[in-house]
Parts: sequence; structure tokens; C-alpha cells
Amino acid sequence: MRETIILKAIALLREHGFSVESFLHSNACFDLVAKRPGLTLVLKAFNNIDGLREEHAAELRKIASLFNATVLVIGEKSKAFSLKTGILYERYGLAALSLGSFKGLLNEKFPSVRYFKGKSIVELDNEKLREKRKQLGLTLQELAERLDTTVESVHRYEKGATASLSTAEKLEDALATNLIKKIDLFAAEKPSQAEIKGFYSEQIDDEALGKVHDLGVSIALFRHSPFRAYSSPKEGLLIGKGVKKLEIRKRAVELGKAKDVFKAKPLIIAHEARYKQVDHIPIVAEEELGSLGKFKDLMHLIKEREKLD
Repeated sequence: MRETIILKAIALLREHGFSVESFLHSNACFDLVAKRPGLTLVLKAFNNIDGLREEHAAELRKIASLFNATVLVIGEKSKAFSLKTGILYERYGLAALSLGSFKGLLNEKFPSVRYFKGKSIVELDNEKLREKRKQLGLTLQELAERLDTTVESVHRYEKGATASLSTAEKLEDALATNLIKKIDLFAAEKPSQAEIKGFYSEQIDDEALGKVHDLGVSIALFRHSPFRAYSSPKEGLLIGKGVKKLEIRKRAVELGKAKDVFKAKPLIIAHEARYKQVDHIPIVAEEELGSLGKFKDLMHLIKEREKLD
């Protein structure tokens, strides 16, 4: 079922002009990365969205911030119910939705309802609500009476509080206007610099990655991604690690796909200096890192090995 969801998602994405890379067999925290100008989507698919693990969600949030991506969890059900089309769910701070809702999303039919703690919640156009009430000459008390609610509740709605779907529909009927706002998942707020900085590690327990950090760059660590680390600022670097030949070749395949979608240079750090490059992915031995003085020395070495046949 999960692979069926992924295949259908790939078809929908390509239909809407996205280039798609699959990481389905990488045992990563995401299955697909899709790109078109101005938009990067990172998708994780489940039959049951409760299968999302908290540590995977944490890495997905990190990826969203570092690569300015929109992360979506796609599934068919939770433990308690089937996912409904047009309703947005949430798991560990990530947007989750059905394949039908995802199809609508790609057609810019954005959902308006969030399912939260057993309730259907919506955001209201609070300014329009206030203006329409005044145009109709209604006081807060009069509108509250029409809704069979309190003045305090109506006041909160006019200040931007969310409302239940049933209350929002009553408000729309009472004021004869549309008030429920759509949720544009492609227009998420960009993270602050402080939030991004928090994703980089100062204490790195991996000796090889610590050497890269000591060259003067920040390192964000990953445990459930096709890459082990991402370095920034300056030139972004996706770093994988490998020991045996088969492991290194697997990392090369994964990084080859990741470098294009995440717009960063790939690098594999190997335990020994047996290879200089695999499938055009540069390889640097751990012992070589110790001989480098600055990050630009590492980048120079990478560029030299990119040119090798």
C-alpha cells in the first residue's frame, strides 16, 4: 500500500511539472524530493500516518528549514480513522494529508480545515469578520446571540482566534459572507536565523565530521537521511560516510540524487584512502582531513576529484 501511494504521488508530481527523485529504498526519513522553480517538496508516505517516528519528524523539520523545503506526510489513515480529503492533519508538527488532499493541493485547491484533538478547526478572516459585522450594524452582543455563544468568544474571533468548523459556518451564515481561510502549505513562513542556527551542532562526537567542523564551517548532523551531515555556510556540502566498498557505492548513489535536489556538493568520507571517486562523487579519507588547514583546502580537493574519470 505504501509503495502504491508513492507511485501515485510521483505520477501526480510529474503531471504538475515537478522533477522527482525517489529515496524509497534508502531507509531515510523521507521517500521523495520533488522540485520545480521556486518550490521544493519533501514527502514521506505511510499507509498509517501514525507510523511516523518522532526522530524522523525532527530531521524532516531540520531539512525543511535548512533547504527551504515544504515537508508533507501522505497517508490513507491513522490508527483511529481514515483521512478525509480536504482536511489537514498533523504529526509531530508536520502537515499530514490524504493522497486525495495532496492531489487537490497540486491543483491549488488548498485545505481549510485542520483536524486537531478530535475537532475540526479553521482560521477565520478576522478583519473581514469585524468589518462585515459593523456593515450590518450588529453589536458583539447581537452577533453572539445569533450564534448562541458569548460576547467574549466573538471578540476572540475578531482578534484572530481559530474556531470550530461548525461555529465558522454559523458565522458565515449570520453575516452572509465567506470567512474561512484556505491553508496555503506552499507559503509557510521562513524560519528565523536563530532557529536555523539551532540546527547546527557545536559538539560533534564523530571524529571525521569534527575535523570538517574544525575547518571553519557549521555542521548539521543527520541520522535518518541519505547524508550524514550538511555543512554551511560558504558552499553547502552533503556529507556521507562509508567503510566497505558496497556501502560507499550505496552512499554515492544516494548523494548523486541528493546533490541536485538540495543544490549542494556531495562528499563521502571513507575510513581508508582506497578510492578517490565513485560515480563522480568525490571521496576523502579520514586521515586526509587531518592534513587540511582550511575549508577551502577541502573544497579544492573535492573539485580535483570531481574531475577524475
